[in-house]
Amino acid sequence: MGRKHILADHADYRITLLQAGNAPAARVVVSFGGQPSDLSDVGFGSSFALENGWDNIFVAQRHGTQYQGLSLQDFRAAVQPVIQGRDAITYGASLGGYCALYYGGVIDARILAAAPMLPAWKPLRIRRYADLEIRHLELAQAPRSSRSPVVLFDPERRQDHFLVNRMVRPAYPDVRLVRIPFAGHTVLLTLAEMRCLKPLIRGIIERDEIVPFQHPDPRHSVWHMENARKLMRTDRDQAIRHLEASLAIKPSKQAFSMLVSALLGERRTDDLRRLLDQSKAAGDKALTPVPAVQRELAAAGLPF
Repeated sequence: MGRKHILADHADYRITLLQAGNAPAARVVVSFGGQPSDLSDVGFGSSFALENGWDNIFVAQRHGTQYQGLSLQDFRAAVQPVIQGRDAITYGASLGGYCALYYGGVIDARILAAAPMLPAWKPLRIRRYADLEIRHLELAQAPRSSRSPVVLFDPERRQDHFLVNRMVRPAYPDVRLVRIPFAGHTVLLTLAEMRCLKPLIRGIIERDEIVPFQHPDPRHSVWHMENARKLMRTDRDQAIRHLEASLAIKPSKQAFSMLVSALLGERRTDDLRRLLDQSKAAGDKALTPVPAVQRELAAAGLPF
């Protein structure tokens, strides 16, 4: 890394310039931390940008604020002088993907968003974020980039599909949607596991080109897990088979928790006991139910 310079430091956000070399690069990637992140100088996209010789402006939020403390005006004031005359791309995933879209317009950047999500957006009706005040403009009312954004997402994920159709498409009718069925919300992690991510992202950033890449299929654990998620309400037996196939390919806390919950729901107590005994014997942390499912087990008299 060449130089680091704090462009803005606030109780709710921090914006940091990370320079790849001794002189400013022709290209700068403006990346945003995701929802679990906190105030930091580096984060999502920083290492990838720097290893490719691109400068990085990393934008961080105070944990839990969903960037509502960072106005468009303050963002532009911090970033615009640095990106002037350079190829600027805003880039993020989930909450960071939403930010790439929201803030990218005010600096007329190229935009790359993966599974964009603003959990506190009221139309999503996510109860645990109901009290978080939304200070941002609606995306369709905010300044928009003159360039067509690229959005990668899993159309089988209900909330992701809803946000893309109800928030993104009204703002950007020309959006280039890259649909990756059964890749999950963490679509970039899925592509990374499949060794498709870096060539895809480089193609978009360097050449504004969406290169061909492999999509998840029955050989991949996430494909089975996301099929199970879709089937859970309509065909739980088939969902269970998908979850067992997912875990056979790769142990996962999420898939394991879903399987435990499904077996509980089907009252398949003997199968559930065997599964829990096997997971304890394996000693694999990935084969541990999440706290909410552990509470379900305890309520059923099967403490883990």
